[in-house]
Amino acid sequence: MQTNKKQIIYMNILKLTAALLILSPIQLLAQEGFQLKGNAPKKFDGKKVYLDYTKEGFSMADSAIIKNGKFTFTGMVDEPAYSRMVFDPEGKGKMMVQNNGDRLYFYLGNETYKMAIKDSLSTSKITGSALHDSYTKYIAEIGSDFMSIIDGANKEFAAVKADAPDANEQYAAIREKYDAKFETRREKEFLFAQNNPNSIFSIDALKDVANKRKLSEIEPVFLALSKEVRQLTSARELEARILADKMIKIGSKAPDFAQPDMDGKMVKVSDFLGQYVLIDFWASWCGPCRAENPHLVKAYEKYKPKGLEILAVSIDDNKGRNAWLKAVEDDGLPWIHVADLKGWSNDAAVLYGVRGVPQNYLIDPTGNIVAVNLRGEKLDVELEKVFGQ
Repeated sequence: MQTNKKQIIYMNILKLTAALLILSPIQLLAQEGFQLKGNAPKKFDGKKVYLDYTKEGFSMADSAIIKNGKFTFTGMVDEPAYSRMVFDPEGKGKMMVQNNGDRLYFYLGNETYKMAIKDSLSTSKITGSALHDSYTKYIAEIGSDFMSIIDGANKEFAAVKADAPDANEQYAAIREKYDAKFETRREKEFLFAQNNPNSIFSIDALKDVANKRKLSEIEPVFLALSKEVRQLTSARELEARILADKMIKIGSKAPDFAQPDMDGKMVKVSDFLGQYVLIDFWASWCGPCRAENPHLVKAYEKYKPKGLEILAVSIDDNKGRNAWLKAVEDDGLPWIHVADLKGWSNDAAVLYGVRGVPQNYLIDPTGNIVAVNLRGEKLDVELEKVFGQ
């Protein structure tokens, strides 16, 4: 009897799953806070190491200077979360190295981590953390860390000579190669989530799979996860996406939410009952959003006197607050702006299942959604239908 590719993948995963260390969120929060103790060659004394992680939905950033070959981070997380450490051995500054410098991605829980840097952070060894041991086994099972694949693709893209006669063909071949890598990885992630309902990593696996598969395929696997796992913040976000996929459609009632404006005053969707409101999800760092803003300003100036309001929801995080405020001023956006500064975990974005920006919803005076994703000419046509010329 022949064995197909999916059967081979499935059998290999079953073998690895038997040996995988599965930890519950409660086990991973037993210690009060985390300690990360690092060692590095003395030649790196005076250099900085940066740590980015999430706490209660907000982005946290910390840094440490290597002294006498040692550095330390301490803190506390409310639940284990994917985190990033950045090493700056040449003193270029975090902004210069955080996206393509010496980085390490790992799960941070309230545990004690021991890290040994030899030549680079990316190849350093972490010991003492049961969570990290579990995470490395999970990564081995699904094939590779997401950012490792991205870095590999970027290196291959950078190696292509822009003036090469077949540059476009080379770029296309690289995209095809890495699309296949991600698809194979997603197959393994989906099987992992099916076979490991008690693992916190099953949520990350399903979230990645959900970027390509229908949420209706994800839902039964999600519902089979343990109650404890489904209480994680990332699980609640995925559940909201599943519900939004069912509920947030043209003709349905727009879910209400409340967020603080630029002065801290709470603003609700229901405040606009009786008039048309365009709920616009955007961010200061979003190029297409900023490019659309001049067109949106013209539409607002034309239809504001006729009853249109815009409620702009920024998905900037707390570190991007100043950038958000500056973008509003620089682009001359005179409408209402709100944000809870939780980035992609913005409560309103999660509620509406937003996974990309710009994204908008036109709400009628009764609170029903009448149109979605209105940009450029589509916005003009819809507003003319509502308000006339």
